[in-house]
Amino acid sequence: MKKILIIGAGLLLSTASATTFAQTTFAGFYGQVSTGYEKNNVNSAKMTGTDYGSTPNTSSETSASSSGAPLVLGLGYTFKLQEKFTLGLGVDYSALTQTTSATGFSYPSISSATYNYDFAISNRFNIFVAPGYAIDENKLAYIKLGYSNQNIQYSQTNCCSTPSEKANVSGYVLGLGYKQIIQNGLYGFIEANYYGYANTTMKATYTDGPGGTTQVSPDLSAYNVLVGIGYRF
Repeated sequence: MKKILIIGAGLLLSTASATTFAQTTFAGFYGQVSTGYEKNNVNSAKMTGTDYGSTPNTSSETSASSSGAPLVLGLGYTFKLQEKFTLGLGVDYSALTQTTSATGFSYPSISSATYNYDFAISNRFNIFVAPGYAIDENKLAYIKLGYSNQNIQYSQTNCCSTPSEKANVSGYVLGLGYKQIIQNGLYGFIEANYYGYANTTMKATYTDGPGGTTQVSPDLSAYNVLVGIGYRF
């Protein structure tokens, strides 16, 4: 997915020609809403479990993912630059929680039992710049580069005192999109985005048996393809 976005960005920037016009249609404030398809990936996850007073045990490595339809709300401002070029500054917010299917962690050295956990991704917030190229007065192609932040929570689903913990993670967003005016300030758009996040360690307490802790430090990434409508004020 990252390679597709990088290639697309190169094609976008290479299409500038000698033909020029004053690009004003997309300049100004905008608001938009979109949905589509999103996949969240939780990779390279190993669980470390420790009973109080015992030696920590590490589980086998596993992965989990979620697929669903997001709801993304966006606001921003587009500046007109020279000739056919624009520069957008924007923020967007994913309003729906995406939860992975349960994935099983087992501790081969101590037990054959499997402990199922799911991961919930929520409150994704992005702030970005969006350099654009106006194909004509009503059509705009753009790339999207910025900062992304989201919450991740893991919860046990099949046993015991169901330890759970939430963390906040930061990363980046890379995107490629296209907007087209429908009428006056109303426009439609399509956009593809890739998200990558720094690792974080989540640690939870359980109270059954002797009591203890679990912790996990997964690799997190996501991508989505969005279609939506917006209005340029």
